[in-house]
Amino acid sequence: MTYTLIALVGASFILNFWFFRRLSKSKKENLQYRKSIQFALEALGKDLTNFQAGISRDLDRTNKSVEGNLGMIKNVSRKIDTREKFIINSLPSTIRDVIGHIEFAKPLDSNHGRG
Repeated sequence: MTYTLIALVGASFILNFWFFRRLSKSKKENLQYRKSIQFALEALGKDLTNFQAGISRDLDRTNKSVEGNLGMIKNVSRKIDTREKFIINSLPSTIRDVIGHIEFAKPLDSNHGRG
């Protein structure tokens, strides 16, 4: 009985030693795993920041381009409006001039244009 008791106590010491050694190895592995994850997350954060900065730069360039094009469109629109107003304002006098030319034109033949 004493031998079995000594064998059980010895086995428990051996198992405890093995278990704690295994536990310390897993702590080291976890620490390495955590460091690699932390490094990967930092790299991902840098990439995300660079991506966001690139997007904001592209958006600013696009906005400037669109604003420039809108300015050109407004200028063209003003020119067209000015020409429209001129045409609308001068239309009655143009019609009067054309009608006057038709009325006072020389006939093409002696029958005064009647066939």
